[in-house]
Amino acid sequence: MRSALDNNYPAGLVLPSLIEDDEDDMELRVAFDFDGVIADDESETVYKRNHDVLEFHAHETERVAIPHRPGPLADLFRKLHVMQRYEAVLARSDPAYKRILSIAIITARSAPSHERVVTTLKNWGVSANETFFLGGMDKARVLSILKPHIFFDDQLSHLKSEGGTIPMVHVPFGVANPAQV
Repeated sequence: MRSALDNNYPAGLVLPSLIEDDEDDMELRVAFDFDGVIADDESETVYKRNHDVLEFHAHETERVAIPHRPGPLADLFRKLHVMQRYEAVLARSDPAYKRILSIAIITARSAPSHERVVTTLKNWGVSANETFFLGGMDKARVLSILKPHIFFDDQLSHLKSEGGTIPMVHVPFGVANPAQV
């Protein structure tokens, strides 16, 4: 897995879960963390240096117009967005069409650092159905309501769900994973 990431291939460790598939649920919900997953971990590096939220916000505010570089799963995110665009075309041509793909970003960021996420997504020409800027709030609360079929995060501490019923993937990338550095 680490070798794949080192060679710019997307990779992660799928953690054990007690998933129960609902055969009546025809939607596929995919959720991503932002820093170190969709985008690089430049900003995470700034935060980890001193664990200073003010320094992190200042860094992001100063670079608000500069999009992030892609992270290990940026290409997957982009490909899912292409599928969403195709579904949008189908929905416009057939009002009865029910979309089957939903993409979410669930990040610990909050204002004002959220603006750089928006800048990045606009620059890349992609979007998510839902974006949650949690400001440090526990991601498990949002995950329990959203119920994604898979959630990707670079920090093991964020990969937990009530009852362990959400499939999760640890993407061991960058500063959030000191063994990598």
